[in-house]
Amino acid sequence: MTYKKIRVELIKHLSVYATTVTKSNLTGHVFNNPLFSKIWFTTFSQPNWHLATFAFFDQKSLIAIAPFYIQKSKYFFMPTKLYPLTQGESEDAEIATEYCDILITPGYEEQVLTELSKKLKSLKFDQIIWRAALSNSNIVKLLNKTYDIQTDNSHARYIIERSNWSLESLRKNTRSRYRRSLNQLHKIKATFCWVDENKQNEYIDKLSTFHQIRWEKKGETGAFFHPDFRIFHQQLRQANPRNIVISAICIDSQPIAINYYLTDKETLYFYQCGWDEVNHSKFSLGMALHIWSIEHCNHKYYDFMMGGLNDSYKQKFGCEQIPMTNIVLNITPWKIFLSKVIHKIKILFIKNH
Repeated sequence: MTYKKIRVELIKHLSVYATTVTKSNLTGHVFNNPLFSKIWFTTFSQPNWHLATFAFFDQKSLIAIAPFYIQKSKYFFMPTKLYPLTQGESEDAEIATEYCDILITPGYEEQVLTELSKKLKSLKFDQIIWRAALSNSNIVKLLNKTYDIQTDNSHARYIIERSNWSLESLRKNTRSRYRRSLNQLHKIKATFCWVDENKQNEYIDKLSTFHQIRWEKKGETGAFFHPDFRIFHQQLRQANPRNIVISAICIDSQPIAINYYLTDKETLYFYQCGWDEVNHSKFSLGMALHIWSIEHCNHKYYDFMMGGLNDSYKQKFGCEQIPMTNIVLNITPWKIFLSKVIHKIKILFIKNH
């Protein structure tokens, strides 16, 4: 096959990355959106994080972009890690982005991945961490090509194509629970709705309260505990409220259950939820709001995102399962081993003092 000559640039500044991607015809999903990436990096980046993104051009047209960045270690014995943009923040503030990938214009895949394999080896890092990747993604193909590894299909994407979905396709038990929940909610005059953009902040405050109460009962802090998590989503809503969709069950205009979604043109991505467990714990609110939202959304796809291969909660909604994987690739094994040993020694020291 004869390839066209393509040009590769290494982008080291986030403003250049955002401008480059915005002006292109490359289409990804909400988590590859340059606005999402810019807000994430601005919120979470540390002084030792360095953008190392490769952009590929056919003449002046951007044909591919590999959104890498590197977390350099402060200490010699700790590993330097390569992540995709929008992953790698602290676990207690984690945004939990999924499907991050290398964007490539159709027809250029083989050429771009061949060139990118060479460029990847020019970067200095000890470990690659890339979670929640689709098993047929470009990043998986790149790592197979570069390091000759095979990834495990350890998880699945749970997604519904709404044109192929109906309430009658669900299991009899799920349909019965849904109808029972609707009857219970009707008796207390509860209603379902999509939340207007100008009321999003009000509902998100209530969602945060519901969510925190639930996780505090489990002895954990919950996603909304960390200020950086809240700051990120606040900035995302301010930048473009249409990135966010909220559905709710209400009584007298007061929400008792809330679903929070991220969205792009075709897909509604279920992101967080919360409901009143004190007064309405027996109403199957989570299940009822999901089914109502699937039935009434205007998107082509309703995406529950990643779950275990036998995630019964997501399976009961009639989802298609698409293989996914979490990637942790040790390029410098001895440094990874050393860092683990030192970490264990530190824990033992703290316990004994």
